[in-house]
Amino acid sequence: MCRTFRFFAVAAASACFALLSGCASKRAMVITAVGDAADTKFELANDALVAGKFEQAGQLLCDVYTMAFSIDDADLLCRTALSGVSYKIATGNLGAVKGGEPSFISSSADLILSDARHFASASARPEALSAVCEIFGVRLSLASGKKSYRAYADTLRSLEKKLRKEPFYLAVLHRTLGDVLVSAKDYDSAASSFVEAAKIHTKNRYLVEIGTDWYGAARAYSLGGKKAEAVSAIRSALKYDRDAENTSAIASDYFAWAKILVKGKPTPAERKEARALAEWASSVFRSGGFVPDAEACEKFVASLG
Repeated sequence: MCRTFRFFAVAAASACFALLSGCASKRAMVITAVGDAADTKFELANDALVAGKFEQAGQLLCDVYTMAFSIDDADLLCRTALSGVSYKIATGNLGAVKGGEPSFISSSADLILSDARHFASASARPEALSAVCEIFGVRLSLASGKKSYRAYADTLRSLEKKLRKEPFYLAVLHRTLGDVLVSAKDYDSAASSFVEAAKIHTKNRYLVEIGTDWYGAARAYSLGGKKAEAVSAIRSALKYDRDAENTSAIASDYFAWAKILVKGKPTPAERKEARALAEWASSVFRSGGFVPDAEACEKFVASLG
């Protein structure tokens, strides 16, 4: 066979194979590369936020925000804006940030929430995401020092039916209700709300969130004078925060445990255990670079004499 004939024979065979392959397989009509990458970054941002890694969380959220706009994803824009509200609350800076590189999280928390509501209305599930925005509105009001606790509780309870198919945010609702009830000094009901949030997050395998729920329950029990229940809850928080390898949360659990033990009239044994727990918490904080928190633990140890 001459070289020219062989070339055309191979080319023809290749063309037939390509034609047959095209007929035999279904080509995807949706490209999700940017969306998938954005979703991954969004999860990483929220994990960093829970872990107290605020600089990393802020940068990731800004990246996701830009990516979500690039593919016109109103759902992701809404969720990212709501995480931005959480970022503002966690960092304690609710106002607009002047100077530096401008970004969506440099806006005020109120403006970010307003944008989230707009994105929710433009999304494919406006009722559910609008309900989530109302939860974050309550969280922001609490962080701003507003004290309409009964109205907040009523608002949250009215949203439950709208979030039955949104387990993550349903758990956030119960956790937020727990925070409201703690502020209203209804500690038993608050603890129940935090435990319900933990159950939902556990059932749906939202690992990094579960420790936060149990931490809230421990706080509610402790404020209500239930030391044994508080210790049990903080031990549960520690278990899940260890599973999530969340350094700052692990240390916070140990420190909270120490504080629980010295409430009321602690025995000498409880004071001794509290000292050891706080010292351990300091070491864990320092291992993660959380120096101010480590120093707070050391100051607590010194106060025990």
